[in-house]
Amino acid sequence: MALKTDEIKGIAFDAYGTLFNIASIDFLLEQVFDDRARQIAAYWRRKQLEYTWLRTLMGQYKDFYDITRDALYYALEATNTSATEAQVAEVMQQYYHLDVYPEVKTALAQLREKYRLAILSNANPSLLEKAVAHNGLEELLDAIISADQIHQYKPVPGIYRLAEEGLGFPAKNLLFASSNTWDVAGATAFGLHTVWIHRKRSVMERLDVKPAITASNLSELAEMLL
Repeated sequence: MALKTDEIKGIAFDAYGTLFNIASIDFLLEQVFDDRARQIAAYWRRKQLEYTWLRTLMGQYKDFYDITRDALYYALEATNTSATEAQVAEVMQQYYHLDVYPEVKTALAQLREKYRLAILSNANPSLLEKAVAHNGLEELLDAIISADQIHQYKPVPGIYRLAEEGLGFPAKNLLFASSNTWDVAGATAFGLHTVWIHRKRSVMERLDVKPAITASNLSELAEMLL
């Protein structure tokens, strides 16, 4: 579906991997767990996603911070890694202090001149609000929208419906941007216009839906829309 940019009134952004760079967590994992860091990170991220999907299917909601901590404990056990409560707390705290990708703040400021902007994320409000404050993005966003509002996680349709409520426009006037292919697929299936922020080597999901456009980062997206 070709994107008619004159119809777009608001843009919702996924948080992790799209706006916020989780590389600083990798760096901290290396400091804390040395040569096991890469293996821990792989287990951790996979289980973090799986637990959001499983808990939604099970009807057993936990907020994203708790799910992330559970996934970290799983990763530590799966890699036979011992860790103190202090070490786990130190790693988890990094989620509050993630830096945005280098181009994000400038691109958001440019897009803010024409569009209403929001974050639409699985993360709970405290994680998002502190990361936003850490990067000084408060004045660039009209809304911070969390899955915590409905106690379900992406890619259930209700999550993407929150973008309509949070930005005040119907799906036909909204663009959703994410670096996560499954997230792009979910938003597209719901009816949002979508952009895949293709930051890393990956391929689009084979779920019979495709993004309207693809951009390598937010600067390229801003060039397309402005």
